[in-house]
Amino acid sequence: MPLCEICGLEVMKVFVCSRCGARFCEECGDVKRRICYDCLNWEEEEDEEYEEEDWEEPDSP
Repeated sequence: MPLCEICGLEVMKVFVCSRCGARFCEECGDVKRRICYDCLNWEEEEDEEYEEEDWEEPDSP
């Protein structure tokens, strides 16, 4: 039986991630998009916009 590279379990069928090439089961990724959860997490982090913090300017001497 094939092995899922994400969860490490033996499964009936694996899919190959279109981004990193990892073999993942249907529980460890988006089968329709052919992306493993590791790459999905990277995709979500790239999409997040971080709010800029207001920094106080130091007093000039």
